[in-house]
Amino acid sequence: MDDESESKGKPSEPLLSNAVTIEDGKPSGPTAVKFGWIKGVLVRCLLNIWGVMLFLRLSWVVGQAGTGLTSVIILLSVVVTLITSVSMSAICTNGEVKEVSAYFMISRSLGPEFGGAIGLIFSVANAVAVAMYVVGFAETVRDILKEHDALMIDEVNDIRIIGILTTTFLLVIAIIGMEWEARAQMVLLVALLIALVNFIIGTFIPPSKENVDRGIIGYNSTLFVENLKPQFIDGESFFSVFSVFFPAATGILAGANISGDLKNPQKDIPKGTILAILISSVVYIVVAWILGATVIREIPLTVCSSVLVNNTLNSNLVTSDNITSTIANCTVDPTSLFGLLHDYQAMEKMSGFGPLITIGIFSATLSSALASLVSAPKVFQAVCKDKIFPKIDFFAKGYGVSDNPRRAYILAYFIGVAFVCIGDLNAIAPIISNFFLMAYTLINYAVFDASLARSPGWRPAFRYYSMWISLLGALLCTTVMFIINWWTALVTFAVIVALFVYVHHIKPDVNWGSSTQAHVYRTALQSTLKLIQVEDHIKNFRPQILVLTGLPKV
Repeated sequence: MDDESESKGKPSEPLLSNAVTIEDGKPSGPTAVKFGWIKGVLVRCLLNIWGVMLFLRLSWVVGQAGTGLTSVIILLSVVVTLITSVSMSAICTNGEVKEVSAYFMISRSLGPEFGGAIGLIFSVANAVAVAMYVVGFAETVRDILKEHDALMIDEVNDIRIIGILTTTFLLVIAIIGMEWEARAQMVLLVALLIALVNFIIGTFIPPSKENVDRGIIGYNSTLFVENLKPQFIDGESFFSVFSVFFPAATGILAGANISGDLKNPQKDIPKGTILAILISSVVYIVVAWILGATVIREIPLTVCSSVLVNNTLNSNLVTSDNITSTIANCTVDPTSLFGLLHDYQAMEKMSGFGPLITIGIFSATLSSALASLVSAPKVFQAVCKDKIFPKIDFFAKGYGVSDNPRRAYILAYFIGVAFVCIGDLNAIAPIISNFFLMAYTLINYAVFDASLARSPGWRPAFRYYSMWISLLGALLCTTVMFIINWWTALVTFAVIVALFVYVHHIKPDVNWGSSTQAHVYRTALQSTLKLIQVEDHIKNFRPQILVLTGLPKV
């Protein structure tokens, strides 16, 4: 019996991605659809990053934090995601691998204990993200119905009904297949870009009386200075606002999560992901500054808009005292508050053609929801195929040449629908922030741990990473988790530890060559080398026996 057959555990996994049988230089059987870095990574990441926050919550973030701290929030998100993307690029360029999803990266680097734990949490996080984006879409539809006095039941229940119907529709698209989903993504991206251009053009058009009533007054230097500083209300703080915005940054893994459907994931993922972060961040900052320079932070709908028109447009006197004194002399409807803090439709109202922004909102929310609905089942399918946890291999079955995880789609659908029933986007967003920050923590720690182990198999082709920057990224993500909400962070860590202990106890029969194994070997080797410097003594003597079995091979 040879050494390989006697080794414990399963043999190492094949290195080639989606290996096919080769006969006479040609692949046998049908070939799955494969995407390049633009269609498979850049487009998918851009749509996920822009998502619901760009059109529906960025104005609220600017109103709470001011233009200055909003820029800090965006840049902090960029630092977290950029470091994580660099770490992810280091892992996915470390030779050719079957998959490069967040689950695969962590499990093959840190072992099945960490990988299994984060695989389940990351799957749930993506399923919950479906609910967040769908609720954003449902909010917009609800507002349209409200304007036309056509609500079905009430505001919250209308969001739930629209959300459930929308999630069902997206499920059908996802089950049809990846090619249809990718075509839909391209159409949605074009619509989103048109909406952004339409918004920028609209900011140069003089505001109407209706817009002035809502606090949209056009470019004004004094207003810009006023909106630079923060004005947190309703118990909000810098990190609570950050927790609502941060899900906008979770789209960086949208390309990596379908790595099995990419032509060359080792090149496509780093290029597409990092470029998407840079493009989307510039857009976020530009839009935030435009909102800060054109929209009053908080204003009630009053009967004296003509006074505001004279003060804001003609004499250019937009100050806090000016607005306060004007409002004090007006008839105020306390239920009709507008401005950055209250008007989620501000970008639509100030655009060149409002319906285009509505289309952009639909594109951003539906595309992000669709990408998350595709990512969650694929990650969970990978966990099921590895058989780390018992009795979940039912969801590992795939259909068609693309191995479509239809059973996992159904599971993700029901999780998404459950959170859609919450009906509040601001309540769902912090939950997602917590889950994704945990995933980013482990991705960064995986690179640091693999580098620290100094395994000969750790040779990433992506040279722009540093083990110490990855460690800094892991510590930064952990710190932000606890600052946002310390008890949810503790619960998340407790779940990770519980799953870790469980997997470590059952000892799944896998052999992935993780950094944990590399550390064991390195520690044993270092201890053995230290014995050379220890002189023999009767108190610590141990017999040293060399046993030779069989004939030496010539």
